[in-house]
Amino acid sequence: MRGTSSIFRKAPLPAGFGAAAFYFAAPAVVTLAQLYYIRSVHCYFLYLLPLPGWAAAAAALPLLVFEYAATRLIEARRLGPGPAVWPQLAGRMLFLLALSALFFWYPLRAYGQPSIFAPLIGLWHYVFWITWTASPAAAFILGLAIAAAYWLLPFRRAAFRLTVTVFLPGAATAALFLLLYFYPSSPLRGWRRPPAELEKVFPAADYRGPKGERWPEGVMFPHDLYADPGDGWAALSLGATIGRKDVPGPTFAWINLRRPEFRAFYENSQVRRFSSECPGKLYFAPWHGNYLLEYVPGADAVKRLPLPASVAGWPVEELFAVHNACGRVYAVNNLNPALFVLDSGGKLLRSLSLAEAGLVETGGAVFQVKRNPRRHTLLISVYGRDPAARPGARRLIWLTQYLGVRPGRRVFELDERTLALVNASDPSRAFMDLALSPDGRRIYAPAIFTPDIYKLDAETLKITGIMRAPSHVRKLEFSADGKYLYAGSYLGGEVVVYDAASSGKLGSFYVTPRVEALGATKKYLYIAGAGGLFRIANEKIVSALSR
Repeated sequence: MRGTSSIFRKAPLPAGFGAAAFYFAAPAVVTLAQLYYIRSVHCYFLYLLPLPGWAAAAAALPLLVFEYAATRLIEARRLGPGPAVWPQLAGRMLFLLALSALFFWYPLRAYGQPSIFAPLIGLWHYVFWITWTASPAAAFILGLAIAAAYWLLPFRRAAFRLTVTVFLPGAATAALFLLLYFYPSSPLRGWRRPPAELEKVFPAADYRGPKGERWPEGVMFPHDLYADPGDGWAALSLGATIGRKDVPGPTFAWINLRRPEFRAFYENSQVRRFSSECPGKLYFAPWHGNYLLEYVPGADAVKRLPLPASVAGWPVEELFAVHNACGRVYAVNNLNPALFVLDSGGKLLRSLSLAEAGLVETGGAVFQVKRNPRRHTLLISVYGRDPAARPGARRLIWLTQYLGVRPGRRVFELDERTLALVNASDPSRAFMDLALSPDGRRIYAPAIFTPDIYKLDAETLKITGIMRAPSHVRKLEFSADGKYLYAGSYLGGEVVVYDAASSGKLGSFYVTPRVEALGATKKYLYIAGAGGLFRIANEKIVSALSR
């Protein structure tokens, strides 16, 4: 008991300002250095270098040596060697070994396979940034609590360094994520009022399904929307990525805008992105399935269009986006990067493995497929290993992501008939969406994790400019007349309006938490988010802007 209780005793405070500053900053600096090293090596193992499994053990060794040196420099100097130091060191060593298995060994094992977990774990710093900036008030409260714990424990007592610098921020990040995801309208996230010009369309109390049923509670997780050019109806794709599975929610819905009725469809899988160049038919791609859904707006049933169970030896099970080109239907699979082409009757015409075509290696992710009718081409946004990217010796020695890691974050342009590669953008940020200007000359693409919207020349796919935007914009949309570009902020809940000619920001207006879908007609701009489906008349948008 004496050894255990000694952990809680107050360590002697260092004498002198310099020593105090060192011992105050050292725990945080050590943790940040370790996390940066883990992130950098993970990127190399994941994106660039196919290495044997023993490389994971070799990469873990510097972490352990650094931790031992840090312990002797920080805790052992203040507490002396003994039970107050070495048990904690052993715990931190075991934790670093677990992180090495997760971030080093697992990516090597998953190399060349369609694994979503291997790349996702490397995005932890983006998740941290998103969740903490999405709810400033709650983040401030949690940040104060962590700062107090940091002062009392790692600094005053030279103890619990791992708990305070890793476990507590991790738990706070998880809490903030749940707040954003499941309680987006909580007062903890702040109060913002939408403009008076904004109209909530759906769900509403008087809306009923074909059997008189109400819209189910708590299942509004929209991903995309299509608005009828005549403003008679709208369609939403829906689905929660995490949550209760015993109460399945609708995966897409048709909403009558002229009388209060809707059609909800359940596929036991969320539906991600969909787009269409004409209103006669819509196509949806269930996330965990190898088929498409063909839907005639207003109908009570859907038609299933089968897709191959596998492509290039890997399963088709994460369909991310589908585009209806009115005569051709194009769908993309996410993890096992593949493109499918169907005719207007739903017959599969061709399957193309993007990995076998040399565009991105197996394990890459595909976010979007759109068509450029002016050039008769397809635009595909991908994120993953670039087959042509390999680091030089100097970059490998430095082991830094900024010098060495350039994953294949690109937009590819394919001939819509032959699927031959026409053009490719330079490696850049990953693009969650693609918006083609009405004249077909420019492409706008929001970066997933940074506050940028990239402008690309549609002829060359060269980046011609960067527009400032909220972090984590998931959807862009042009006004029907081409004068404005709208960007939906998933974190802030507002719609940002840009002048399409000058790319200048005109202002923004708040709509609802987690804005993820936009649709524009000649009369309205439609917005879907956690609060439902909203619309605002085009002539009222400018007056609703806050600058």
